[in-house]
Amino acid sequence: MSFRAALVSFLIRYTVKRQFDRIPDNITAYRERVSNSLKFSSDPPRKVIVTAVDADGVSCEWVSYGDPGDHVLLYLHGGGFVFGSPESHRGIAWRLAKASGAKVLLVDYRLAPENPFPAALEDATHCYRWLLEQGYAPGKTAIGGDSSGGGLAVTTMINLRNLGLPLPCSAILLSPWADLSGSGDSISANEKKDPMLTSAALNNLARLYLGDRDPGAPLASPVFADLQGLPPVMVHVGSTEILLSDASRLVQNMKQGGVEAELKIWPNMPHVFQIFGSRIPESRPAINQLAMFLKTHMTGADG
Repeated sequence: MSFRAALVSFLIRYTVKRQFDRIPDNITAYRERVSNSLKFSSDPPRKVIVTAVDADGVSCEWVSYGDPGDHVLLYLHGGGFVFGSPESHRGIAWRLAKASGAKVLLVDYRLAPENPFPAALEDATHCYRWLLEQGYAPGKTAIGGDSSGGGLAVTTMINLRNLGLPLPCSAILLSPWADLSGSGDSISANEKKDPMLTSAALNNLARLYLGDRDPGAPLASPVFADLQGLPPVMVHVGSTEILLSDASRLVQNMKQGGVEAELKIWPNMPHVFQIFGSRIPESRPAINQLAMFLKTHMTGADG
C-alpha cells in the first residue's frame, strides 16, 4: 500500500465515513456535503471532451479522450442509489476512456428516495436500449459501474437478458454492492478495517432505495439472481472492504452459471480507489487492467 493511498484512506475515514453513518432528512444538503468531501479529482486534461446528451428522456454525458472510435462503455456511477452524478465520476470516466479507447456514456439515473427502486434500473436499461437505437453494436458496447452502480450494472444485464435484448460484450465492476440484505461475511469481518463504509450506512442507503421492497430480490441484489448467459466480467475490490464478500460471491455465482468472471482483490485499497485518480498511485494500474479487459472483449461482431 502506497503512502498516498494510506493518506487518502485516513482522510476518508475521518470525513466521508462519518457522514455516511448519519444520513439526515434533508437529502439535498446531504448530497452536496458528501460531494464536497469526495472532491479529490483534478480537472480533466484538454483532450477530454464532455458533451451533455438526452438519451430519449434520461440525462447523460458523453466523455471521450481524443478521437474515439465506435466502442462504448455505458457507465453507472456509485453513491448508494442516493447520491452521485456524472460530474462526480467524470474523472474515472475520462481515465477509462483514455486507457480503453472507448467513449463513455455516464448515466444520470434517478436517485432515491425521491425515485426508489426500480427507477435506477429502468433508466439504465433505457439508456442501453437507446445506444442500440443509435446504431451502437452490442459487440462493441460494454457496461460498467462502481459500488451501487456496479450492482446496477449486473441487474441491468439480467434485465436485458430477461427482455430478450442483445447483451453488452463485457462488464467491469468496481467494488460492486451486490447484496442489499447485508448478509455477506465481510460486512462484519471488515467493519473496522474499511475506511469508508459501515453496515449502518449500507442499511440506511438500502432502506432509502428499496423502501419496503425485499432486499433479497434478484433485481435489487444480484448475488441472489440467476446469472447464466451474462457476458465476461472483471471485478475489482479492496481486501479490507466490507463489500469484499459481495464481490467474491458474485464472481463465484457467475462462474457456477457458466459466466467468464475474474476477481481482482487489491490489498488494503479503499472502496472504489480507482475514482481517486492521481491521488492513489495504485489506481493507474487498476484502470489499465480494466481497460485491457474492455479492449479484449470489444472486438466482437457488430450484431
